[in-house]
Amino acid sequence: MDDRGAGQGPQLPDFSAGGGSDGSRPERGGGTPERGGALPDFTGGPPAHSGDPAGSGSEPPSSLPGPTGEDGAGSGRGPLLALLLGGGGCLVVILAVIALVLSQTVFSGGGEDPADDPTTSATDPSGGSDPSDGGDASDGGGASDGGSGGSAPTDEEPATEAAASGTACTTHEGGAVTEQVDGKVRGGGLEFPQPEGWEVGTGWGNQSAYVTDQHHADQPVEAGWYTLAGVGTVEFPEEEGGYPGAEEAARAIFLCALEPEQGGELYGDPAMLRNYRDEATMIDGHDAWIVSADVVISDLALLHSTDAWRRVVIVVDTPDGPAAFDGGAALGHDQQVADLETMLEGLTVL
Repeated sequence: MDDRGAGQGPQLPDFSAGGGSDGSRPERGGGTPERGGALPDFTGGPPAHSGDPAGSGSEPPSSLPGPTGEDGAGSGRGPLLALLLGGGGCLVVILAVIALVLSQTVFSGGGEDPADDPTTSATDPSGGSDPSDGGDASDGGGASDGGSGGSAPTDEEPATEAAASGTACTTHEGGAVTEQVDGKVRGGGLEFPQPEGWEVGTGWGNQSAYVTDQHHADQPVEAGWYTLAGVGTVEFPEEEGGYPGAEEAARAIFLCALEPEQGGELYGDPAMLRNYRDEATMIDGHDAWIVSADVVISDLALLHSTDAWRRVVIVVDTPDGPAAFDGGAALGHDQQVADLETMLEGLTVL
């Protein structure tokens, strides 16, 4: 390339010789100004004391750019360096934007709103468990027996009035006594297992109407109240028409326990029932009839740990004649309710 100081064509100003103190610029064509002190000329290399290992005023290596050069290389390196730095900065910014877009689209599943995905929604009913999947809180699907550890359902079945028994509710005295064996409760040709924590004896006598030879297992609830479960022989006096069959007998035994003379203090008049069950069943291969319900306690000042009593009556037509199971449990006493189920599952004909 031709030397820029040869005087051919227009020339760029030479800043190697500084302007005057009043800010005047040097003359065009590289001439020396008439006034003002000249700036030092760095084109000849650093002075001997500037750190040059040789300590001489020889020219610096060509790799060290100066303000000017005989071929004008120094004046082109500054813009080139700025161009490279600026281009590199733009490239970094562009790459950062691309990475941000990819992170919001590709790596986050296409930028979908998590709330649009039913499998990830915290409030989606289909993502949770259906409360009914765990079964009813009690056998009849009404008041909670506490066995599940949860609270009573809010949609509890409304209580209905118990009907009158329509019978004399005759209670027998004495009668034959069936011999007992350890771990069992026997009477009237029926037997059920004695749960742990329940006492067995004949001290309660015949508690159920129309039942003789009755033997019980008992467990305290609170404040002198006990829950009983017993078995015995079903006996209807001839003057009342004799044995009416398992269905009518079971219904009479159940309802007589709710009559004001016997259960009025606890259940009120009339007694209120939930989860009423009245149907045929089978016990140990024999025809039977079951009547059961959760009977609401009318005066909660009497008991504080329960608000209803589950009562179950089953009359079985055994080979030796009709026999009955009459038992109950205080709802809210988890183990007691479970024990009642154990008794029913283990009820057998001797």
